[in-house]
Amino acid sequence: MTTIVDVANKAGVSVATVSRIINKNTPVSEAKVAKVMAAIKALNFVPNYHAQNLTVNPQTGPGMIVQSIQDPLSASLLKDLSARASSLSQPLHLASGAHSEAQEIHLLENYLALGVQALYFESQHMDEQRLAEFMRLHPRLLVAKRYVSQFASQCLHLDLIASLWLAITSLVERGHSHITVCCDAQQYQEISPQLVNIDSPFSQATLTVNCLPHDPRDCISSVIGSDKCSALVCLSPRLSWPIWQQVQQQTEQLNRQIEFIGASNNAPGGKLSYSTLFYPVEAMARQALAFLFAEQAEVRGAFVAQLEACYSENELSYVSRLGAAG
Repeated sequence: MTTIVDVANKAGVSVATVSRIINKNTPVSEAKVAKVMAAIKALNFVPNYHAQNLTVNPQTGPGMIVQSIQDPLSASLLKDLSARASSLSQPLHLASGAHSEAQEIHLLENYLALGVQALYFESQHMDEQRLAEFMRLHPRLLVAKRYVSQFASQCLHLDLIASLWLAITSLVERGHSHITVCCDAQQYQEISPQLVNIDSPFSQATLTVNCLPHDPRDCISSVIGSDKCSALVCLSPRLSWPIWQQVQQQTEQLNRQIEFIGASNNAPGGKLSYSTLFYPVEAMARQALAFLFAEQAEVRGAFVAQLEACYSENELSYVSRLGAAG
């Protein structure tokens, strides 16, 4: 699938220049026009006419391409971004639900052709090399929840290894030696290659790392691997709560104690589990907002979750039955 990025690369110009030439809405030098038209012909590129039609709106406010607007980080940023854009009389462009690389490219090209100056992009499916090319050619593209090393200053992401280190350290200190770690597919790809290079506390426990199925109802059969497993860490905020509920329900059937640490995007003070990794959603949203409105030139490093204990009355009762309270 040939994209506007491929045309820009072959012609040696920016994506914005290709967009201007295709849409014929801003004068461009004849030399650049010739290069772009030659690249279009060589690559047999067909412009996205839906994207071209969007350019009738001369106002190009910020854009968001997200997996789900129900995600806490997306929802928090959307609220702040909408308010800021409204105060500046700018439109806010929003798209969600891309489930393949082709869909992500289609949405991204729509917005680039529209001429948005700043774009928040949650990509789960795009090849890293292609994603890096989009980032190189569009410096105000902020990629969320992925890390592209050569464009780290444009990545808004959580350091999963550091967050996992907090959880494993806590469990090892409490005497656990067989720990199951479960995460979604994207997290699994990020952490699996790195675990072999990390020493204590990982070396002090036997770790089983599982990639979770999409359906939370299938989780319990996937994550409680070995009979020796006494502790469970779930790095997926979406699946932590369903897994915790299933662990509670099946503890007596499993006939062993299982301590649980789950990831939560809730604000501190929320009730999730005996131990919780709190993701710094509000801080991440503030930094994204500053980047998108050019108030800072780059994202300043990765975020690390904080490990906290929080209890509900039912959870305290459950933890007491496990003998883990106090």
